[in-house]
Amino acid sequence: MDDVEPASTAAADGHGASVLDASAPEFRPGCSSFAAALAPEDASSAGASPSLIFGGGGRFLSKYSHVRHEAGHDGPRQRRTGEPPSGLPTPTQSASSSARPGCGSGAFAGPDRVNVQLNSLLVTARTWEKILQVVETHDEDFNAVNLITALHRLATMVVNSRKGQLRRDLRFKRMVHRLSDTVRNAETGALKPQDLSNIAWALTRLGLLNSVLFGHLAEHIIRTIHLFEPVNISMTLWAFARSGFLDEKLFSVAAAEVKGQLSRFEPQQIANTTWAMAKSGFVDEELFETAAQLALEKIEEFQPMNSSMLLYSFALARLPHPKLFAEVGRRCTASTLASAASMPHVVTNLALAYSEAGVSNPEVFDAVAVAAGGALYDFRTQQIATLVHAFARAEAKTARVRHARFFDAVSRAVAKRQTEFKPQDLEELRDAYDLLGLSTAPILKAMGSGDDKQDRPAPVLIAFLVVIVALLLLALASAWRLPGAALEGGGGTGAAR
Repeated sequence: MDDVEPASTAAADGHGASVLDASAPEFRPGCSSFAAALAPEDASSAGASPSLIFGGGGRFLSKYSHVRHEAGHDGPRQRRTGEPPSGLPTPTQSASSSARPGCGSGAFAGPDRVNVQLNSLLVTARTWEKILQVVETHDEDFNAVNLITALHRLATMVVNSRKGQLRRDLRFKRMVHRLSDTVRNAETGALKPQDLSNIAWALTRLGLLNSVLFGHLAEHIIRTIHLFEPVNISMTLWAFARSGFLDEKLFSVAAAEVKGQLSRFEPQQIANTTWAMAKSGFVDEELFETAAQLALEKIEEFQPMNSSMLLYSFALARLPHPKLFAEVGRRCTASTLASAASMPHVVTNLALAYSEAGVSNPEVFDAVAVAAGGALYDFRTQQIATLVHAFARAEAKTARVRHARFFDAVSRAVAKRQTEFKPQDLEELRDAYDLLGLSTAPILKAMGSGDDKQDRPAPVLIAFLVVIVALLLLALASAWRLPGAALEGGGGTGAAR
């Protein structure tokens, strides 16, 4: 599956034990999900009260509201399914051991005025440089919430081209080190499910593949998974799967929790969760079957992005669900796909899903060809190569998906954008054209152009060589003139005598 973010290599702090998965879908937290997660909660939902991350500076105190609620709550609190019985540590019974005197660092300690003000500064900062300035100036006063807010704000603000620069920034490195210590030292339940999922999501967005920090997060998540809401579970699993940190125990306990809460999952959460499970290799057939039935019940609520990701998840898990694929295919008209948000991503996922699962549906490929053919300028070159490869794979599995106008559009796109295509993308296109029995001339021409460009010396190198040659000639000329000058000087002296 193609992704809207490029892959990153390793963490700036040297802990990058994994490689960011370039085939992961982009997780975009739904507004409705996070609005619900931020809604004020009563004592019956203690342990899942909102953190500040998606709330804004003015909601800082709401993070601690459940402490006051429980203090005045009469009678026993109803225990959630899977929640440990009374007597075991709960978020309200423990505080972060990373708290420092006078700083309100404990996750449940009442915040100092300075922490409220710091969070307001972080939330209202308009640039990521301003956030780092706040971090640098007030680092010693930061508590856990300030650290998480700063990390999340950076993840939402920094564009892809600047993420490497951010990871190398000493201020950012110090902040991540502080956060790692905070997570390591926090007692069970001191960090909320939303805090833990936000940290994992932000690290993944920034391409910071810190195996130590992810390991600390996994320990906390495993111990408190029964407190996680659907949005927290789906976000956490997405982050771990996309970053490549596939903790078997974490996915195992998360799968059990998903089964108990799946009926409460929204379409995007269902799709993200099944994708994460499939990508991690932790495929629970019962969970996938339940997810398919739930998706069919809620199919009217699924947007094209959700549907395409869900089908790709089933294909990746090698669990093609005929009824689900047929129902989604029936809804995939050319007009629906053409107007879908992130259309290149959607149609690429769909084509991959049907081709990888081996589900024959020529109508879907016709709709994809019509939607994509007139908008290839919106596609990344890798997406074009992946889409064509999916058509070729489907054709090889007896589905008649050859679409002349679409491939004419692809050939024109390759000719226009040949310098943008990587060699491996062009090779994939050539192989797909061969398999489909199409002329490979446009692809070979682009490949030849790329070879010529590689063989041709760069202008900067040519200029450098010219300067070197000129300097060598000057040096030789100077060396040739010096002996003559010495002889003339010697003769003059002798004559004087």
